Amino acid sequence: MARWRRILIGTGAVVALGAGGTAAWIWGVVDPWWSSLQAALAPHPQVATVATASDEQLARLQAENTALRTRLLEYQQIRGEGRQDPARVVVARGRVVARSLRSGRRYLELDAGAVDGVARGQAVCAGWTLVGVVAGVQDGRCLVQLITDRESRIPAAILAPGTAQIPPEVLEEGVASGLGRRHELALEYVSRSGKRAPELGMAVVTGGGDGRQPPGMVLGTISGIEPGAADHWTITLAPARDGELAESLLVVSWPGRGE
Repeated sequence: MARWRRILIGTGAVVALGAGGTAAWIWGVVDPWWSSLQAALAPHPQVATVATASDEQLARLQAENTALRTRLLEYQQIRGEGRQDPARVVVARGRVVARSLRSGRRYLELDAGAVDGVARGQAVCAGWTLVGVVAGVQDGRCLVQLITDRESRIPAAILAPGTAQIPPEVLEEGVASGLGRRHELALEYVSRSGKRAPELGMAVVTGGGDGRQPPGMVLGTISGIEPGAADHWTITLAPARDGELAESLLVVSWPGRGE
């Protein structure tokens, strides 16, 4: 029989070694010290739960910070590009709760309505960019017709670029018409008899001629232009903002809006 020289403990079992260093036998006895060490080093369920909660809280705070920065930028655009006091023109902010995109009809629904001061015909925008018009109102909801809807018609004006000393001026006027397509509008009734032809990349804004929307709200830029029939240009626009991707939008009015 092999004589014992030492006992090794380290794998959760007791190993007896003979004089020649070969294993004599192994007892399947769990070492209490080793088990305690493994338990101590293992992640504690409560610690893991706290870490997960902290990660979720950090992600939520980052999302809230992004939303607040976006809203601040929108108010800065209203004050800068629109030269309007946000406190006077912003009626409500509504969260998008439904969308309808069928057969060229493009609508969405906001969770802001009559109880918030929303009225039919008011502008719906992201910053100072028009994305739609209030088409229907309930107490806590409103229906918004996007400018890309195939029945949408918005008075528009083409702005000739300005300089640091000379502000942009209206080059021509027309009507921005929805085509039922997400990334494209038509600019109709722009005469070819003007002193200067429109150019690709020129900005197009609301004309305000119908008294519904504030004049000068951003619509988009000219993405295509060619001679059309009846002495008019055939012009396409790329909308500046995609209302179909928005999570929330502003409902805007202003003192000169016709009711």
